[in-house]
Amino acid sequence: MISLVVLTAAWGTIPLIVRTVELSTQQLVAMRLLLGALPLLVVLLSRGLPRLRASQWLRVIGLGALLAFHWVAFFWSLNTTTVAIALVLVYLAPVAMATLAPMVLKEPLRGRAAVALAVALTGVILVARPGEGATSEGVISGLLAAASFTGLVLAGKPIAQQIGPLRLATLETTAAAMLMIPWAVSAFPEAVDFWWQLIILGGLLTGLAGYVYWRSVAALPVATVAVLSYMEPASAVVWAALFLGETGDLITWFGVALVLVAGVAAGWQGREAVSVEQPVPG
Repeated sequence: MISLVVLTAAWGTIPLIVRTVELSTQQLVAMRLLLGALPLLVVLLSRGLPRLRASQWLRVIGLGALLAFHWVAFFWSLNTTTVAIALVLVYLAPVAMATLAPMVLKEPLRGRAAVALAVALTGVILVARPGEGATSEGVISGLLAAASFTGLVLAGKPIAQQIGPLRLATLETTAAAMLMIPWAVSAFPEAVDFWWQLIILGGLLTGLAGYVYWRSVAALPVATVAVLSYMEPASAVVWAALFLGETGDLITWFGVALVLVAGVAAGWQGREAVSVEQPVPG
């Protein structure tokens, strides 16, 4: 659970990186996936070729396609509407996944988790405070990003428990990278100028992060994962204050505080759940 908190806080640095990389949305997503897949493949293949049933291969490939679609839709929303509106739209996903988990995964939504989810969403709205600047293109792509994020978690959790988070993270990211190969090729030679940003974005915040994320999803209740997901936009405010001088106002920091409080509440539930869960395969 602590690893998920650290991960989502680290994901808050992504807007800082994206601001410095002058590539198109599709090229940026393609390079992120490619550089995220390569180190995972090295680790996985060092353990031998993965053995999956045909149905598992199909689900993993489908999740890879959904992952690529999610990131393209999210970055497209960021580019066609305001960042605030895009964030609030995409972060409707944790509410959707926690609401649907009882039906799809048979996981009960406890009262404390529901309250924590509402508090976290309120905090993000206070942080982003969407106002003018909405476009139909940006809103639609933001909602599609939220829907695909929800589908990823709900469809991915069972397969992560079956084949293990390392196999899922590797094969899913590889499948997504293969779908985006044309854009990865077109990113050169410009991508070379941003090599260190892309390595951080791909190798650390996509490859390693993907494994940590799926390990957390496999072990924790979806409602806990949903609440802790709000650490990402909240932490982005902190990173922006530290590195961009964007200090925000009292309302912004009150929103961050709400997310932190909600995260602590969800964390306690997560600890209780982990204590009774079976070990997750590697």
